[in-house]
Order: sequence, then structure tokens, then C-alpha cells
Amino acid sequence: MKIRQITPKDWPAIMTIQANCYHDVNPEPLEVMQSKWHLSPLSCLVLEHNDHIVAYILCHPWPKGDAPKLNTILTATHDTQSLYIHDMAVSPSAQGLGVAKQLVNHTIHASAEQGFSGIGLVAIQGASEFWQRYGFKPFNDVNPALLTSLASYSNDACYMFLQGNN
Repeated sequence: MKIRQITPKDWPAIMTIQANCYHDVNPEPLEVMQSKWHLSPLSCLVLEHNDHIVAYILCHPWPKGDAPKLNTILTATHDTQSLYIHDMAVSPSAQGLGVAKQLVNHTIHASAEQGFSGIGLVAIQGASEFWQRYGFKPFNDVNPALLTSLASYSNDACYMFLQGNN
């Protein structure tokens, strides 16, 4: 298995994986997904297995305690010490191979190497337990702006944060 940065030719596979994985939210359009990649190409990755893309993760800088609304084209990064996992999905055909674990561990390690002090995300579709295994904790200091953003996700949306060692 190989983790690498996203290239333009990867988007059809990424969009197929997204469509196959999300049932509680409508998949985001291509231009929305690509806006995250354009802002932070070094932290947007795919995982290949047997020469096929089987998973992706889209990350970008974003302030701790905040999340962008779904279906929002991002045009600027924030001056922040935190990374944000906007989306991670594993093809159903690759589930059970440890793909998600590899992507998460890679992202946590790379985040620390790049000097980020932590990583935020919004867990949906019951994924809170998955993220807690990696040290992410529900964020209790929810402000009105974050509540507005969370309302654009599914009913079980939970903002979580992993505090780094910096």
C-alpha cells in the first residue's frame, strides 16, 4: 500500500469512493472537494492498493473549535496552528485492510512534523468511536459559528479535536 499526494487524474476515483461511502449526507460536488486540495495540496492524500486508489483524506489548515460548512468552496486558508480533516473515506472493497488506520496515523505524524498543534474534524455516520481510538475527543466549547456549521452535516455530527504534542 502506498500513500501519496492527490494528482488531477485521481479525482474520478475519489468521487466514486465518496459516493459509495456517504449515506447520511449528500456527497459534495467535485469543485467543493477540489477547493480543499487547491488550498493545501500537501495534506490531501490518496492510498493505493494493488495500483488502485482505495481511500483518500482531504486536510487543510483551519482554526481549532471551528469547521467549514459542508458544500462550501474554500478560497482561503486561515492563519492557524491547527489542521482540519475535512473528509476521509475508504472504498467498501478495501475495508478491513487497515487502510483507514494507515491514513490516520500518517496524517497525525505529518501534522506534527509540519508544526500543527492539533487536528480537528467533524465525525458523522457514527464515526466518533473510530476517531476516539486515535485520541480525538469531543470538543465541549462549541460556539454559535460551529453550531451553524455542524447543522450542515448529519444529525449525529460531532466536532472532535486531537491535541498535538507541540
